[in-house]
Amino acid sequence: MAAFESLDLTVVLVVFTVLVLSVKWLRRQKNLPPGPRGLPLFGSIGLMKTGKPTEIFRKLRRKYGDVFSIKLGSLTVVVINGYDNLKEAFVKRADDFSDRPGTYVIVELSKEKGLLASSGELWKQNRTFVLKTLREFGFGKKSLESKVREEVDVLVNYVMEINGQPFDLSKIVHVSVANVICSIVFGDRFDHSDQKFLQLVSLLDEAATINKPTGLISCFPALRHLPGDMFKIKRFKKLFGEFLEYFAKQVQNHRDTLHQNETRDFIDAFLHEQNKCGSDTQVFTDDNLVITLLHLFAAGTETVATAIRYSVLFLLHNPDKQEKMFEEINTVVGQSRPVTGADRSKLPYCEAALTEVLRCANIVPLSVQHGAKRDIPFKGFVIPENAMIIANLDSVLGDPKVFPKPETFDPTRFLDEDGTVLNDNQMIAFSIGRRVCLGESLAKLEIFLFVTSLVQKFDLRLEHSGVYPSLEGRLGLTSSPLPYRFRAVTRN
Repeated sequence: MAAFESLDLTVVLVVFTVLVLSVKWLRRQKNLPPGPRGLPLFGSIGLMKTGKPTEIFRKLRRKYGDVFSIKLGSLTVVVINGYDNLKEAFVKRADDFSDRPGTYVIVELSKEKGLLASSGELWKQNRTFVLKTLREFGFGKKSLESKVREEVDVLVNYVMEINGQPFDLSKIVHVSVANVICSIVFGDRFDHSDQKFLQLVSLLDEAATINKPTGLISCFPALRHLPGDMFKIKRFKKLFGEFLEYFAKQVQNHRDTLHQNETRDFIDAFLHEQNKCGSDTQVFTDDNLVITLLHLFAAGTETVATAIRYSVLFLLHNPDKQEKMFEEINTVVGQSRPVTGADRSKLPYCEAALTEVLRCANIVPLSVQHGAKRDIPFKGFVIPENAMIIANLDSVLGDPKVFPKPETFDPTRFLDEDGTVLNDNQMIAFSIGRRVCLGESLAKLEIFLFVTSLVQKFDLRLEHSGVYPSLEGRLGLTSSPLPYRFRAVTRN
């Protein structure tokens, strides 16, 4: 009899809990932007399994408007669409919309520190220091081009040695691009045979692939306590820890060899500032430095390497566009010298083609998530405290009203009648507002030099005639192309 009474009490408690959560769920819907109703406890998590997030959001936008919400488990997500709305939120009202959400990766792994995970005053001071220091080490300056050029030459020589045989560009391009940011941050590049460095790049590639499932923890926090590692949460945490350990060793090595009157690289600059401030600082701490290094390395490597891989992929699909790029390069630069940054203004078609790659590839289609630290009135709605806010870049880059026939690869959309490159404000592949990618200028220079150098030296061909590798991306840290192979035949 006692057992039945205990069972009845358990049932009552479960029912009561569900009812309380259901009432809370319904109440929270009142002031939200419109969106699918979903189910208590689960929200619309099932809807997100029906396709790519960008495709799902396009459908929801058509049904609910430019600002809509979606419940995913315990998480409220508000999606902002359209250039004017994105500009109003992230540029005109940047004070309200520049914070990060309280997700697992932001709070538990990044400890709300670093360049990408911090908010408020810590983020403002950290970003100011990072941008100032990187500029001192060449960001936006011609002096940095020599570091990029060195890696381009290594890659071109590597491809030359393959001698037209099919190969996958992924590994060599990741290592080459990683070396550019490492030369600024660590003060030195790494040899392509350095096993520890190769392992670090390999870990980044794995992390980029398995990052997506970690988002489930923000929707269902209890998942982290499940036995095993069905969602690869524990594996991602281990990878994150290995990155932090690697960068912590770099910091200690720099501290051991630090000279008061010498600043070799970004780490030295940070440590000098740390010594000036002493213990009275939230910015210049070891934790913040190590996590900032991780963010610089990941952002400076993954996005650029992915953009280069996409560039080759789109040129394989559009050989006529590749030929136009080569003709322009051959006319302006020729074959006797390498392409330089100074050539960009003289190669408008190449510049337009690479801009179109960034639009079509849409490497970070939903940007990096923002968060509401308090209730935010917006467009007649209220974005509730603790909601995740998504700046849907795809709503601009893939909108036929902004870019006609967006599925068509057409570099001429970024050229005027005189063949001059257009400066289109709605080309927001690097995001918008205060959180815009601070490495945009370096990234564009890298993409330009790597891709034009490949086109100058090689005819990029399909591995098998008539068999085109997929243009579909897989969404992780970025939207990256599926593995593919191609042939690079040396031009006469």
